[in-house]
Amino acid sequence: MNRNKTGVALMGCLLLFSAFIAADTIITRLGLEHKTARYYILSNLAGSFEEGPMEENEEDGGSNADAYDQMKSFRIPYARLLPAVIKGDKNGAARELCSYVKMYVNSSDFMNDYNKRRDAAKPTTEPWRPDAEMIQSQRQSVKEMDKQLADLKKQKGISPDIIAAYEKGIQDQKKNLANWEDPHPNLTRWEKHYPADPAPLVKQKLQDYLALVASVDFDAALTAPDKYKKVKFVNPAYEKQSLKWKACFRAGKEVNDIITIFVKEWLKGDIISKEKIKMPDFKPAETAPPPASGPVASPASTSKTDTIAKPIKEKKSLLNKLKKATGF
Repeated sequence: MNRNKTGVALMGCLLLFSAFIAADTIITRLGLEHKTARYYILSNLAGSFEEGPMEENEEDGGSNADAYDQMKSFRIPYARLLPAVIKGDKNGAARELCSYVKMYVNSSDFMNDYNKRRDAAKPTTEPWRPDAEMIQSQRQSVKEMDKQLADLKKQKGISPDIIAAYEKGIQDQKKNLANWEDPHPNLTRWEKHYPADPAPLVKQKLQDYLALVASVDFDAALTAPDKYKKVKFVNPAYEKQSLKWKACFRAGKEVNDIITIFVKEWLKGDIISKEKIKMPDFKPAETAPPPASGPVASPASTSKTDTIAKPIKEKKSLLNKLKKATGF
């Protein structure tokens, strides 16, 4: 685990409960564009960075999935100016970021973005499905396998590995049967991952964050840096934790405490208000190009249609809107 880029850690933790974005002048200080930031909000909320039709079962990668699979549902944007931000009022920046996330989620802009992503994700095909006779045969086969498994567990001297392999085989068969029972499994998954009302989706992400951060050991011991200046957790179980878990750890307890308070307050009221606000208009920022060796934030980050922060003199006005919209 690389500890050199601690700024990325703060940003990653703020993404955990659905997204990352910065308000007004802070977005300029971070070196992000609004379109890029909102792209990450939406993608992390939906748990997918794919913008095409959902044709396969795509589940959120957990701690046992490799990093590549996890990045299909969770990513951290590159913000070239973040180190300068965290040297200042890090806690204040966290509050501002939290408020902006809620403001965007409660905006008509978010609903438009979400509906576009939802429509684009609607599946256009369905997997092969056997006839009724084969489905019935599979049902009977699963019942017999369950009975055989119960008999195996009663026998003495049966290897646990054999039991585990048999259980996995039954689980696979049941999964296939469940897909066959549904004549439109891809459509069903689409409706689950992209509900018409995104409020339950956002609520689940907020609850997921609280559950995750509660499991993080912020006092976990680390090894000394190796020759590549990377460190690892002394506890090997922590090394197997998910990217989200490690992002929380890197951000630190202080920042997570702020986010936790904000999330709990958000969960007490409406997740998405019926009265949608309109996001403020932002003028394009004059920013220098990112370093040649730096990662690209997202495909959307260079869009000429993106708008960013207004002049600093308007910061107070926007922050008042944030407080009014979010109560934080």
